[in-house]
Amino acid sequence: MKKFNTFQAVVFGGFIILLLIGFLGFSGKIPFPSGSKDVNYGEVVLWGTIPSSVMQSTISEKVSTDQNVIIKYVEKNRETFTRDFVEAVASGNAPDLILVAQDEILSNVNKLSLIPYQSVTERVFKDTFIEEGELFLQEGGIVALPLTIDPLIMYWNRDIFTNEGIAAPPRLWDSFYSLSPRLSLRDQKGNIAQSFVAFGEYSNVSNAKEILSTLIMQAGKPIVTLRDGFLAASLAQSIGGVANTGENAENALLFFTQFSKPNKVSYSWNRSLPTSRSMFEDGNLALYFGFASEYVPILKRNPHLNFDITMMPQAGQFATKTTFGRMQGIAVVKASRNQAGAMYAVGILSNRDIVGALAEKMNLPPVRRDLISIRPTDAVFATLYDSALISHAWYDPDTEMTDQIFSTLIDNIVSGRTDINQALFVAQEKIDKLLQAYRKN
Repeated sequence: MKKFNTFQAVVFGGFIILLLIGFLGFSGKIPFPSGSKDVNYGEVVLWGTIPSSVMQSTISEKVSTDQNVIIKYVEKNRETFTRDFVEAVASGNAPDLILVAQDEILSNVNKLSLIPYQSVTERVFKDTFIEEGELFLQEGGIVALPLTIDPLIMYWNRDIFTNEGIAAPPRLWDSFYSLSPRLSLRDQKGNIAQSFVAFGEYSNVSNAKEILSTLIMQAGKPIVTLRDGFLAASLAQSIGGVANTGENAENALLFFTQFSKPNKVSYSWNRSLPTSRSMFEDGNLALYFGFASEYVPILKRNPHLNFDITMMPQAGQFATKTTFGRMQGIAVVKASRNQAGAMYAVGILSNRDIVGALAEKMNLPPVRRDLISIRPTDAVFATLYDSALISHAWYDPDTEMTDQIFSTLIDNIVSGRTDINQALFVAQEKIDKLLQAYRKN
């Protein structure tokens, strides 16, 4: 028995050493091993929704053959990715790695091998990646290493502002009330012909959940918090009779819904209008809130649209700056038959060369601090870099269900069926119910 234990210790120790080599390489501490004398990790299969023309080309360009691992990327359909992954795991044909989004952490964490802190310490992780990446940190290890970040920003129509003699878009939400009546126009029948901002509705407001999340987080209210050892929604003013800071969320929603009320001077939007993205692309919306990844598609959709981008407006001059960010990370699949190769490949795919090249090809800011600290001279990318640094998100238990919850939340408030705090309390209970599946026993 002693000989067997000794053998296990040697093997395990060797495995940890190999992991450390790989992960120290990603952070630039030591170079990756090369040459025929090094371990051959074989082929590693990575699944994701990034176009193969972007991801596989980046891997081919930046991962040389002497890295002793072959990384094969498989592009999957975004709509069917979760189903395909679950079926692959169940059938024993799981990939070795997947790209997991920040809102897919909870639903996938039980299918992933956590990266041990012996390989990448919490300190190294925080020093390497922007703050939103900390959503991937768990008590037992790291769910994924961040790869891309797509922050929510504000698009503004320069012609609309110029025509009213306004030199720049608002930087604070407080300015919206005075600008709305100046930049919203109605036709002879009283219908909105030009809108200032698409707030107050849900179904035709592109990225509505992310916009609401930003407003609530800027108000200092986390949507989901860790309470008594488990995740819980935190929206309403009281939970079981215990007061909290839900009033912040209430103020955020009060602000958002003001712009769809016809009896208010801020009236700017209603559900009969096209989607906010379409309205902006057609030149009839002064402000649009979209992701960085939407910049090029909007430009292609209407090359004549005179628009620019800037950071999301903030709650106050001295408030902590925040915007919503969509993040993707590289995670090791628990059912992988090549765990050592997968762990090693994660380290390679997270190095600055690949992260930087991928960000450039996708027209996104990089997710690494050493890259984002290099200030770009391009005006668009300067905004994207600044927005990436202030990006945050929350543990979303089910993206489709929470989208419905937020939609109902806004509908209940706008219709007057319930007051804001009651609507928040109902939404909180629904999110809590979804979170129960992820609570520790």
